[in-house]
Amino acid sequence: MLDFDLQLLTRRSLWVCCVCPAFHWFYDMEGLDPVLRQFYEQWKTLQTKYKSYMESVEKTKDEQSACLQSVKHCRSYMHFISKEIQKLHKSADADLSKTLVSLQMDLENKESLLQDVEEVLPRQPGMYLRVVLGALNISFANKQDKFAYKNDYEQFKIVVSAISAVMAFLLSFVFKNRIMDAVFHFLLVWYYCTLTIRERILIANGSRIKGWWNIYHFIATACAGIMLIWPCSQSYDEFRDQFMLYSLYLNGVHFIQYQYQVGCLYKLRALGDRHPMDITVDGFMSWMFRRLTFTLPFLFVAYGFELYNAWRLYNISTEPYCHEWQVLAVSIIYFVLAMGNIITVCLVIRQKIFARTRVVVRNRLRRKYSTAYYSGSECSSSGREPNSEKSPCAEPSGDTANSNRNAVVDDQTNISVSRSS
Repeated sequence: MLDFDLQLLTRRSLWVCCVCPAFHWFYDMEGLDPVLRQFYEQWKTLQTKYKSYMESVEKTKDEQSACLQSVKHCRSYMHFISKEIQKLHKSADADLSKTLVSLQMDLENKESLLQDVEEVLPRQPGMYLRVVLGALNISFANKQDKFAYKNDYEQFKIVVSAISAVMAFLLSFVFKNRIMDAVFHFLLVWYYCTLTIRERILIANGSRIKGWWNIYHFIATACAGIMLIWPCSQSYDEFRDQFMLYSLYLNGVHFIQYQYQVGCLYKLRALGDRHPMDITVDGFMSWMFRRLTFTLPFLFVAYGFELYNAWRLYNISTEPYCHEWQVLAVSIIYFVLAMGNIITVCLVIRQKIFARTRVVVRNRLRRKYSTAYYSGSECSSSGREPNSEKSPCAEPSGDTANSNRNAVVDDQTNISVSRSS
């Protein structure tokens, strides 16, 4: 009886170990079949979409090349027409002069539209970016990507300025170590180098960084690099505490300034008074008069600090114990930075105070809500005929266009007068 029970138990064990997994696999495959079918259907959809995407990319590249050629041709025509208008102005009567003025205004509007077109087309990087990044297309295809990159640039400046201010405070009052100083100088070199690269990319995508602010961060990079390789010596020790206090003050001012500039630029862009790709700067510009005039005293104190740095370093360089070339080099750089900042800010203030009332043609709002690029399909889809009078796609007649231009000029004259007053 015991042998029979053992045999029965052995058979049941073999059935459980061998037969049950087969049934289990069979039932699992029945549940897996629908998932596999959905997966293969999704895989076919992916292949179709990928093929369509690659065709769209190739088509987009061809269209971009065609647009670039058209832009070059239009600029050639506009340049030729402008020269002819200047020649005709010399011997034109009253009626012809009126026509030429109207044509010149139309060319200026076309020039603004061409700039908008160029902002979304691929651009060749400048020499600096070609050296750093190579022959890379650094233009963003849509405005959302441009704004996202610009906002990331602003946040980068705010965060690094805050970190630099904290490090300068610690190095001024807590740590007195040359290795920590080198880390701080390296942070400044990396920060200014990164700013120069990002600013070149922003310029290629429509940001307007001009004049002194176009080279300011390059000079600051050179200054930080020389400070980094300045050997530990008596001359460095004499200037160290002053430099840390200067860095603490300057980064604190920049942090506050960036915070206020971001909000101010947002409001001005919403009003159409600033370009959407305008960015914050380390100094003072004309658009800051409305809300950021309170930062002027702090900036002038910083510029005075830079002049004091230059004077102190020059005195150190004349001492007999000073044998480092970095002392005089940094002194010259601080003097150049201070004079460039002071002259630029004074010119901005003078231009704002003594500028004559003039007509400023503002195309930003018109471009923001422009209907100049409506196609026939868009008009037909919206239920409007492309050539109807009320259609935004219709070209205005000569009288209507002239009256609209006169109305715009009158309105802008009133606006500029009220703002200047």
